[in-house]
Amino acid sequence: MRKSVSVGWFDRIVSAITYLTAGWGGMVMLVIMYFRKKSPSHFLRFNVFQSIFISLLFFVLAASINIILQILSYIPFINYLAAQIAFLFSKPFIGPYSLIQAIMSGLIIYMCVFSFFGKYPRVFGISKIIDYAAR
Repeated sequence: MRKSVSVGWFDRIVSAITYLTAGWGGMVMLVIMYFRKKSPSHFLRFNVFQSIFISLLFFVLAASINIILQILSYIPFINYLAAQIAFLFSKPFIGPYSLIQAIMSGLIIYMCVFSFFGKYPRVFGISKIIDYAAR
């Protein structure tokens, strides 16, 4: 795990905001920094890339599952099973949130809090890819 040596408040706040905006806040800040000829810190690049990657991964997985369930809905006998699975994942689990929404909300809160405190939020499997990309 990386140490949080000299991570400035600007990097911490922008990193926390980028998780809350699904990567857009950090992307805008990287573009502004590019035009002002300033290079972002490794901490900021890591958090921006990780938030964008996780947002895209969630979108691709949700779209893929939706397409698969729509295809399975045309097959007799399996359509009932596919409808039950879709219902189980979309019914309220914790308050108004479904199981997947609760997991994603918890992950976003974890990453936002850790980046605000100047630590690298590590997500199993994803952070290794981001470490390589943010060099």
